[in-house]
Parts: sequence; structure tokens; C-alpha cells
Amino acid sequence: MPVICSTCGGHKPYGDFVQISYKADPQGYYREIHQRANGIRISEWRPIEANMEFKIHDTGVYCYDDGSSILDGMLTLEEVEMIVDRRFPLLHAFDSENLVRDLFELGKRIRSDVYAHEINAEQGVFADQITMPKWMQSKLNVMGIEKLYQHQGEAIQNIRQGRNVVICTKTASGKSLAYNIPIMEQLVANSDACALYLAPFKALVEDQYSHLQKWADPADEQAANNFSVNGFSRFAVNGQQISAGILHGQRNVPEHMRKDQASSLVFSEGRYWLTNVHYLHLILQGVSSQTGKGPQLLRFLKNLRYVVIDELHQYSGLLGSKVSMVLRRLRMLCDRLGNKDIQFIACSATIANPKYLVEELTGKRGLKGFHEISSAQTPVKKKDILMWNPGLSDDEQKKRATVSDLYEILRTVYKGGRWPRSIIFSSSRGQAQLLSRELNMIVRTHLHEHGELVTDERQELFLPYHAYLTQEVKERTIRKLEQGEILGVVTTSALEVGIDVKCLDVCILLGYPGSQASFWQQAGRVGRSRDGVVIMMVQEEPLQQYFARHPKEFFKLQPESAAINTTNPRLLKEHLVYAAHEQGGTVINAMNYVRSSALRKIVAETNDQWQQIDGKLIYQGEPPRYQTLITMGDTYTVVTKNGWNEDILFQSVDGRSLIRDYHVDAVFLGPDNRTFYKVKWVNNKQRKVAVEPVRADYHTRGIVRDSIEIHDITNSLTSSDDEIKANIGNIIVKRSTFGYKKVYNHGAMPPETVQLTNTYPVSFQTEAFWLMWDQEGKNAIRGLLKELQERELVNFEDLFEGSLHAVEHALASAIPAIVRCSMADFQHTSFYSGSALFGMPGMFFYDSQAGGGSGIVEVVAEKFGVLLDKAKQIISSCGCSNGCPSCIQLFHCERQNEPLHKIGALILIDYLQKSWKKG
Repeated sequence: MPVICSTCGGHKPYGDFVQISYKADPQGYYREIHQRANGIRISEWRPIEANMEFKIHDTGVYCYDDGSSILDGMLTLEEVEMIVDRRFPLLHAFDSENLVRDLFELGKRIRSDVYAHEINAEQGVFADQITMPKWMQSKLNVMGIEKLYQHQGEAIQNIRQGRNVVICTKTASGKSLAYNIPIMEQLVANSDACALYLAPFKALVEDQYSHLQKWADPADEQAANNFSVNGFSRFAVNGQQISAGILHGQRNVPEHMRKDQASSLVFSEGRYWLTNVHYLHLILQGVSSQTGKGPQLLRFLKNLRYVVIDELHQYSGLLGSKVSMVLRRLRMLCDRLGNKDIQFIACSATIANPKYLVEELTGKRGLKGFHEISSAQTPVKKKDILMWNPGLSDDEQKKRATVSDLYEILRTVYKGGRWPRSIIFSSSRGQAQLLSRELNMIVRTHLHEHGELVTDERQELFLPYHAYLTQEVKERTIRKLEQGEILGVVTTSALEVGIDVKCLDVCILLGYPGSQASFWQQAGRVGRSRDGVVIMMVQEEPLQQYFARHPKEFFKLQPESAAINTTNPRLLKEHLVYAAHEQGGTVINAMNYVRSSALRKIVAETNDQWQQIDGKLIYQGEPPRYQTLITMGDTYTVVTKNGWNEDILFQSVDGRSLIRDYHVDAVFLGPDNRTFYKVKWVNNKQRKVAVEPVRADYHTRGIVRDSIEIHDITNSLTSSDDEIKANIGNIIVKRSTFGYKKVYNHGAMPPETVQLTNTYPVSFQTEAFWLMWDQEGKNAIRGLLKELQERELVNFEDLFEGSLHAVEHALASAIPAIVRCSMADFQHTSFYSGSALFGMPGMFFYDSQAGGGSGIVEVVAEKFGVLLDKAKQIISSCGCSNGCPSCIQLFHCERQNEPLHKIGALILIDYLQKSWKKG
């Protein structure tokens, strides 16, 4: 039955209602309920204000026309569920000092080590009077902005003056406002001007699009031709029509399909395009077409005035190198069309070298380089950061599990009338799913026992948030968090990026996230509107335990530098061909965009494809097939049948997650935090995982094994009689599910291991550089390590393996600085006895990208002598005795940094240096 007014419902079955509630706040909140023939639509909660027409002081649902109550008995159970107020009490103030004191007391009671680092509150520094058009000042006032901060004023003035600008400031410092003010001024002043927003992730594009629509004139001032569909909006700003929209490349998700239906409108009339760098690369291939979207793309590029590069720090390594090629192609096209006035505006989290990175990325070093803005004096709320190291278990044998301390922390957080909103960063999507369910039960029981709040079993307290959830589920989760319907989210790095969530008070990190940039990004999720508390719970892993022993050193660590390689010959060859295709076969003034030495080398190596005449490069090869920027491999969608339809549970599941978490017979928790599902079959052709709900008291965790096989050798770098062999070639990395563990919920029973006999491995071929010792070389190492072995009373095999492992780590640490890539672009492994190397010791460095093609391993081989020098410097310059994060420990080591031997590594490096020079 519909919502019916007790007075006028007899002659007016559908209408508008208002729901009043004093549950979350004694001041009262309301939301609108619109009952129509096609169902109920409910708005978000808003505070009741003094000038409201209705002055109802009792909780309930009332008719908008006459204020009468509704007929409660006519509602179905589903409708009752829809209009229930599930919000928790709102906190108008958050007493972080009391919480920190309680947490220290908890730490003492359960014998955990707690170190506190305090970031003091600061006042913002506002800009001097900035000249603004009256309409712009009115817009800012409507947004609640009366003054701009100094760094925003600096950015606005420099953008207005035509400079390229990079803004590298902390989270929530108003970067988007700083560039959107001058962009909107230009779009209003010039009816042809266009702007392009680029982000590394689709979620950021969605977030920026929603913020962009806040610039629209009030509805009563809008023209009749305004129009909006999902992903496209035509609206007026100061009376000037502006069309803005999202361009997405993938079509495998229903929400994206609806957005793609609007893409023709974005192409035909959009003046503010929002897309990701991956799709921009593919968009550019259409510019040479005389039909379809080609002319529309030309219209946009001729009038493109601003390019915004958001989350600049994400473009490090191979991705950054490829994006630098895309941006050069964009500049080439605009120059050919006579548009030489493009301005670049980049926004970044804290990194060591933002100006260098963006100038390399865009090729704009020199006279038209970037003005850097890196000091943002915005108001900062006090933030307490606790480094939490769990103590020993009751039997004093080993440390307690991190999650045990987490339960105690949350019981302390949610007591005594405290209702902060929390965000918990976990290391994996599976952990986020299961932990959110556990926390619901633990915290719900705690609230009931202490009489804090009565909640039913359907009341969610925590929800998961990760990349495999559908966009609809993610948006609903954030909406519930902001409305106060849940206490928090358990997430992965998916909520690390600049998605604007302002209501968070407590941030808990389950382990060090791997970099200073990520740590401060995650810590920056809280303390925006009031004081915040951050708790980093260190894991029992050597690197993190080192930080726990030296917390002051941790907080003095400098942010990482980003590095890209704009002279990578493989990338230049590929993207130079794309540029020729986009420019009708001829590249003009290529040396203005690419270093001349690199360009001459490429043309000389492929002279059958290129003809050089009067400074022009004429392409004579086959038309290119555009490859995606980053090869992710096949992704899968996890679905369950609903009659003739399929409901999507998870999407974009990668190959590794597939064989670990969604193999046949795998049992996992669904996105609703209640239902467990079992995998029935995997369709590799359609890339679907079919599942069905089951009653289960356990979930599974796949046991995955990797193996390396040498496919072929393309370049032998040493002779056959050398003690150590060095090769470049192709390897096959094979990843298979050996079996799985049944992990019983709540630890009711010990885990059981089940072996699988019918599994389908995931494998990929890639390029590698490797070293291998023969028996003579192994004997030579035995002699070199003999004295150390006798002194430390260890066996040779363990000492050699630990020394080799330490050398591998030191080399891996040196590669990003020398080869100009990121740690994510390559993988590495070493072993004392490897099946790929006939049982002999060896070390592999290989391309992370399926198929290789990044050119990284060739540079590693070419500069191996330099890398050995750098690795030796890294180890020998560190004052520690047994190895630490400054020399041989790596956060991402799959072997948990064991075994490692520092002194043996130095002996081994000396041996390698002599062998390499001799070779």
C-alpha cells in the first residue's frame, strides 16, 4: 500500500509528505517523502530551521498539505523499512583529548605500546582582497565561502595570468575551488572556451562531476533548454550556458552503460569534459576520422583552454611515463589546430618533487614551466596520531593479533556517549568484507551490553568499501556514512584518494600502507571539520616493528619522489606512431615535444617506417592498433541469478583475486554483510563467476602458488664459461590455486586445508632479467662466505639465501632512482635453489605488465653495474647492524623480510661487481 494521509488520503492517494525525527538530534531533522504511482522517493535528512512552515514537535510522517499524520496501518513491511530513521546520534563536538586519554589507559591495561604524535591546530591565512566579478562572489557566498585562503588566491592569480600551475598541498585544502574559479570565469566570458579534467580513477571523475553542478544558477533563473541525464548536464552559470559531462570507456557495468548513452551529448556540445587518462588515450585516436566523433573532438580541441591533472602523485613510474606520451600527443594536436594557449593545472598530495614531475609529464620545462604552490596555510584542526603496537598474548609467547586490539579500541571509542564516525583501512578487499561483518557483531553486542543504544540485527554499523563493489553500492555507502546511518566504513586504498567525505573523526590503519604519501593521504581523511584521531596499528613484520621501535624517526620521514622516463624507447616508438595516425600521417616539430637524441635513435632504428623531410616525420607503416595504457589482464564479474536476470555482486575482479577468492567451491561473504555465497562455476569466455547463496559457518581462503618458467633467452649477457650467467628473455609466471583453507567464522574451529585437483592456473608471459650461478660459482660464494659462516655459526644455505635476498632488496630499492620507474612497475625474487634455474641459486627482475613492453628490464641490465654501486651505497651507508628499512627491508616483501643478512649481502655485491666488470 502507498503512504496515505489520514485526512485527505481518500480523494488524494498520492502526495508529498514530511518525516520529522528527533532521534539523532534534539533540534530535530526532517526529510521529504514523495509518494507517486511508481513508488516512493525519499530525500536526505536536513535540520529543522526556525523559519520552516511546519512546527511539529512529535516524531512521525505528516502530510505536506494539511499536517495530518499518515495511516501507519496501511504501510507494508517494506515501506516501514524504507521510512525508518536508522541514524545514530549526531556529534556537534568531538572530545579527542578524552578519547586519547582513554586509549592510553586501554594500552596500559592490555599491555600494548602506544606512542602519540600531535599535530597542533593552526589558523588559516586568508588571501588579500582578490578581484572577483559580482556574480562569482555571489556564487561563493551561496557555497558558504566568504574568503579564500592565501594559496587559493595565489593559484587563481597565476592561472588568470596564463601560467601553468601545480598545487601540492594537504588534503581538504580547497584545490578544486582554486582552479574552478578561473576556469568558470573563462567559460562564462568565452562561449567557445573548453576545459578538460583528468583523473587516474573513475571514482574521482564522478566526485568532481557532482561538485561541478554546484556552480549552476538557481532553478528559477535557469533557461528552458537546461537538461540533465546520468553523466551529462546542461546548465547556466551567470546566464551563460555550460555543458559538462563524464566520458567513460568501459561498458561492462550497467551504471557505466547509462553514462555512455550520454557520451554523444558530451562530445557534441560539452565544454567541460571529465574523464580518466586511460580513456583520453583512446579518445584521441578518433580525431582523424571525418565522421562519427572526429569533428566533435576537433571542435573541443580547437577551443581547449585548460587541462586539469588531478592526483598528480599517482602518475609515477610506468603509468606516468605513458601518460606523458598521451599529454604530448594532446599538445601536438592542439598546436596543429592553432591552439597554442593551453594551460595545465596539476593537483597533488605531498610528494618530494611535484614541479619536476609535472614538467616531465607535460614536457613543459623551461620558459613555460610550472609555478609551484606547496605551502597551504588553511585552518588545521588538532590531530592526534597514535602508533599502536599490540602486546603479548596471555601465554606471553607471541604478540596478540592486530584485530584483537582493534576490537578493544572500538569498544573504547564507542562508550560514554561518544558517537564518532570512523574509517578503517585494511590491506585487502577480502579483509574489508569480513572485518566489517565482525565489527557489526562485536560493536552491536558492546552497545547492547552497555545500554548505549538498542539496535536490531538489520541495523548496519559498519559497511565495506572497496573497488570490487558496484558504483551504486559505493555511492549508497558514502551516503549512509554522511547521513549518519552507519558508524563507519572498512575500506582499502579505494577511499585514500581525494573523494570528499568530511564527517569522519577516527581513522584506524591496520598496518603501515607502504609509503609516506599513502599514510598521510589516509590520515588526512579525518580531522577536517573538527579534531581528529588517527591510530596506526603496526603489524608483526620487521619493517613495521622497526617503526614501532623508532616512532620519532617515522614521523620525520620525507615524502617519496616520483620518477618517470620520457625517453623510454619502446614507449616513444609506440606513441610516435599514434601521434602520426592522429595527425594524418605526418608529425611536425616532434623535437619540440621529445628529446632530440631519443627521437633520432628511434627514427634510425625504424627507418623503414619513417621518412624525414624538412623537419617533418612522415609515417609509412601500418595503421596502429591502440593498446590500453596499462595491461590489467582479464577481469571478471561475480553474479548471482535472480530469475531470468543476473545481479552483480562484485565487478572488475582481477586474475589473482579470481583464483584466490572465487575459484570453484570458494565461499565468501557478499556485499550485504550477511549472505555467504558459494562459487558454482567460472565462465572464462564470458568472464563471469556464477555463485549462489549458501548457509555456511566458514569462508575460504585460496592457497596460491607462483612459479617461474624461462620461456626463451633473447640476449645472453655473459659467456658460457662464466661462474654467473646473466640473461634477458621472456619468462612465464604461473599462478595456481593449490587448495584452500576453510576458515571458520568467529574461530569456532581450527582452519581446515582442502586440496584442489581440478584448478585452472592464471599465467602471463613477461620480460625478465635474471642472474644464475652454476656449481663453480656456487662454490666460489661458499669460499667467500666461509669465514662469516664460521663466525656466526649458521649453515651455508641459509647464509647464502639471506645474503642473496638482501642484495635483491637493495637492488630493488635502487632501481626506481636509476631506471626512473616505480616499485609497482617491476617484480623481483631470489632463491637459493630455484626450479626455473635447474636447482641453482638465482635472482629475477621482471616486468609487472603482462607481455612486458615497458623496456624496464633492458635498462636494468644496461645499468646493472650502476645499480650494484647504488645498492652497495644503500647498505653500507646505513648504521644499523642487522638490516633495517633504510637498507634491506622492504614493505612489500612476500617473504616477510626473512631471511636477510646484511654483511653477507655486502660480500656478495663485491663479488658481483668484480664479475660484472670482468664480463
